[in-house]
Amino acid sequence: MLMRLDWIFVTIFVIELVVRFAADGLDPRRFFRSSWNTFDFLVVAVCFIPGVSTSATALRVIRLLRVSRLLRIMPDSRVLLRGLRRAAGPALSLAALTVLLCYLYAVVGWMAFRDHGNADIPGYFDNIGEAMLTMFELLTLEGWNQTLHDLRQVSPFAVPYVISFLLIGTYIVVNLVVGIVINSLDEAYKERDHERALEYMATGGERAGVEATINELRTVLDRLEAQLGTAVQADEPLIISGDGPDAVETTGAQNHQPSRNGSQLAAGETAAVELPRAEVADG
Repeated sequence: MLMRLDWIFVTIFVIELVVRFAADGLDPRRFFRSSWNTFDFLVVAVCFIPGVSTSATALRVIRLLRVSRLLRIMPDSRVLLRGLRRAAGPALSLAALTVLLCYLYAVVGWMAFRDHGNADIPGYFDNIGEAMLTMFELLTLEGWNQTLHDLRQVSPFAVPYVISFLLIGTYIVVNLVVGIVINSLDEAYKERDHERALEYMATGGERAGVEATINELRTVLDRLEAQLGTAVQADEPLIISGDGPDAVETTGAQNHQPSRNGSQLAAGETAAVELPRAEVADG
């Protein structure tokens, strides 16, 4: 049954490779340009080589890493991964500091509690390795009260020793880790917002300018249509000025007098043009 399922999935992989090869125009260079295509081809090819079925199964398990490519279509996940990548450096530094802190406390505990002479008390600090393990357990708050109770039977120094380590290791170090992650995520979200702003300035700003121009042209056309209708109803000439959108005006009888002299026209200024009544009526 398992062998049948194995060959069924191998057949599915072969069909997938054929479809992708056809999508690349049956061009081997384009197909093998992708590292994932090369890897998938090797996985499928190994399946047909006798005696390497175990290795092929392991390679097919590695193919599950392809699921990570789905993160491309999940913006929030990409921001999260970017923030975690930013936090990796400071977190490693803090982890090294935590190991150093545990080592210092382990050495102090080894010198203070190693020769307790009580068989009923576990050997928390018999050697440096056991002492480091004890510090890690205290850092995770796993059974710290029992450890403190046992060490108090050896020396009263156990109380300030354990409490100080818990305060420094648990409340300070852990909160620093949380702060580093939150700060990195905040920077990642700010970077994403900045990229979106740049993209909007590159595309959205031009679109907004075109839309504003279209709206202005619509306003001018609406004014012109209304003024043409008014001029036709009043049977008056219409004066159209080419100075801009606001220069479209309907004139009455007072506008029959020329508003520009010859010298102004010679200077290149825009003159009012009187439309004949017949042309206006025909329009």
